[in-house]
Amino acid sequence: MEITLTNSNSLKITSGNCTLITNPSLNEEYNIGLFNDPLTNIQNNNLNVKTPGEFEIDNFYITSVGYKTSSKNNENELSNTESNENSPLQPSLMNFDNETSSDHNEKITVQTIESNEQYAIYHIIQVEGIKILALGNQIIPSNHKSKLSSENPKVIFTPHNNISAVDNNTFSKLISDIDYRVLVISDLQESYEEEKLYDNSRISFGIKEKSNLNKLNITQNNMPKEKRIVLLNQTK
Repeated sequence: MEITLTNSNSLKITSGNCTLITNPSLNEEYNIGLFNDPLTNIQNNNLNVKTPGEFEIDNFYITSVGYKTSSKNNENELSNTESNENSPLQPSLMNFDNETSSDHNEKITVQTIESNEQYAIYHIIQVEGIKILALGNQIIPSNHKSKLSSENPKVIFTPHNNISAVDNNTFSKLISDIDYRVLVISDLQESYEEEKLYDNSRISFGIKEKSNLNKLNITQNNMPKEKRIVLLNQTK
């Protein structure tokens, strides 16, 4: 698969005739879109995932995890999910085989999966035998640590603010039991200092290798042996 950072500040995963694009710009929710054709414009995506559930299209399988709330913008209610008994929504399996076509040039109706009372806080993406944890700016409650460890993603997409702190870094604690190999910064390079991020990733995450790339080509066979932080340059 090929991973790039678009000029609209979205991470793009291309595999075969299908492309997945993240939308890290929203603080209240973390969305992903699936495309039937790698050259398709983002407005014409087949599937826009905004809510918890399980979704499959082509060789992408996505588990979106989130919470039910009376208001997506209620920060107090979200921050309390760690201390109360509010548990993640049980994902419901949705198969979109009927919405796709073997002819990848055929125009497909946009499918938007959303709810006013549900929102996703992170996604587990499986493609080409590799699991990817994709998350935005929402805080993931610490009681998800064991779930994430059991998923054991090899690639993690994270905003730079999860790397910015050195002391008492809750994100590093959350993923400390995951045997990941690649940590990809999922937002603009202009908004942070590269060397500081490299230093912080070494101190807080024990990452010794770093890469600055235009695109990341990754397979099961070329997975790094040691943990690596990757900063991507923007492309079209």
